[in-house]
Order: sequence, then structure tokens, then C-alpha cells
Amino acid sequence: MTRTVLCIDGPDRIDEVSDTIDADADLTAVQATSVEEARQLLASEPVVAVVTAAELPDGDGMDIVTAIRDSEVSQTPCVLYTDLPPSEIDTTAVEESIVEYLDRSLPDAGERLQFVTNDVIEHSTQVSFMAPEDEGERLDALAEYDVENLPVEESFERMTDLIASHFDAGVAFIGLIERDEESFLACHGADLDSLTREETICTHSMLQEDVMVVEDITTDKRFSENEYLQHLGIRSYAGANMTTHEGHVIGQVCLIDFEPRSYSPEEQAELESFADLAMETLDLRQALRDARTATPQVPEADAPTTEVEQ
Repeated sequence: MTRTVLCIDGPDRIDEVSDTIDADADLTAVQATSVEEARQLLASEPVVAVVTAAELPDGDGMDIVTAIRDSEVSQTPCVLYTDLPPSEIDTTAVEESIVEYLDRSLPDAGERLQFVTNDVIEHSTQVSFMAPEDEGERLDALAEYDVENLPVEESFERMTDLIASHFDAGVAFIGLIERDEESFLACHGADLDSLTREETICTHSMLQEDVMVVEDITTDKRFSENEYLQHLGIRSYAGANMTTHEGHVIGQVCLIDFEPRSYSPEEQAELESFADLAMETLDLRQALRDARTATPQVPEADAPTTEVEQ
């Protein structure tokens, strides 16, 4: 499967850049010749990387990097492909963005551009996923649940069976979102044990307060290039948060289908109720386990008193 790269340059140089990208069998180019056109394509095209010049008719490369950072695909890597030296490019406003510099005046610049573009795509896929602001506290809250030793598997299996039947969905699962992966406590309709946080849609869903619905993954730029989801045949998704009493999202209750579909507000509310039920079940099992393992506190007996007859 080819990976779509947004190429941005002036009208007199854009074809050169696009042809270089298209010459790589793993890449395919889409063109923009201005910052404004690039913004529109970022909002509509499922691109996995951006190659941009430093100087554009209506702005510069840093405007492009800012547009990426402020978009829904903020982790999309960018290659700054220019003959300007780095010392002449002000990058202070975008220091936390994924940006690679490549001098286009080098003799083998075309080959280097193909290599660097593939490399930043692979790097961003391996290490980049969005995390909530309370990630550290959230992981601490998750660690407090001794999930491996809690008898929740049968209860959650029955629950996912019920959820799938209720919504007439191909797959229903309950998953906990750990540091690097989502592990499934129960899954109806598929043989899933875990997914990396880069692969799972729940990485995005957990950041929303309400139920997240993706009616058609193939038309959503966040997921349309996810080869693992395509391999599974997933077309639609709905996910609701499992939230602790302190407000930390530790897991998801989700629906997956193999054809596009939407969920009404009533159905989304019902999915939230199932997520609340899953969280309550987890809390109850943990409380029962803590009660059984607690050491009984036996009060000290009063010291006996002896009356001495005079």
C-alpha cells in the first residue's frame, strides 16, 4: 500500500518535488502551491507526511508546520526541503513538532528526500501517539487495579456478548489503555489480545469526554492509512470511556463493525452506560478482593483486674 505525502512548493518547482516522491514505489504525492491550499488538503486528505519548501507565495514552511501542529493530525511528520541554510529559518515557534531539514541543493537530494520521507514516516508511526495531559496520574490510577488477579473475565465476556447483541455489532470489546498498548479484558467477535497505542483508535477516543464515533475509517484522515486496521477489515468504530472516580480514563468500551455505520445520540448514551457498568464492575471486584485480603484488626483485650481482699 502506498503512503500519501503532501508536497508543497511554488508553482515553478512543485512538479519536481512531486515527481521525486512519486518515483518511490511506497509513496504517492498530492500537491499544494500555497499555505492556504495546504491547509485545505490537510483537513481533507489522509496524508502521512508533508514535504514543504521554506519559501511559499503566501507564507513560509513554518506556517505549514504550525498548520500541521494545530490540526487533528498534529503528529504528522514534516520534511523542510529547501536550499536555504538552517541558520536563516526561524524554528523557535515549532520546536516540539516533528520536522526534518534537507538541503535540496545537494547532488543526490532526490534520493535523500525519498529516504528521509520514508524514515520520518516510520519513526512517527513507531513513537508517536497522543496522550492525555494527566497521563502519569492516569497510569498510576490504572496500576492500583490488580487486574491480573481480579475475577472479571467471565463477567466482562458476558458483558461484551450483551453489548454486541444490543447494538447488532460485529465486535464489542472492553480494553484497558496501558503505557504502550491497549490490553483487552474481553472481546466478542474477534480474537484480539492487545494493540499498540499507535494502532488502536482508543488512543484518540480516550481524549474525548463524550463517545467517539468514526462512521467510516477509510474516509477519516486519522485512520485511513492505518494498515493494521485495514488488515482487520474495520470500517466503523464507537468508543466510550471507563473513568475512575478521580476522573482518569483507564479504559474503553467499544464497538467495531465491518461496514460504515452511525450511532444515534440514544445509542451513544447507552454505550456510555455500558462503560459505566464496566467501571463499576471493576471497582466492585477490586473492593471485594481488598476486603478478603485485608488483615483483621483485633482489638487488644483489656488487662484483667484482680481484687485483693484486705
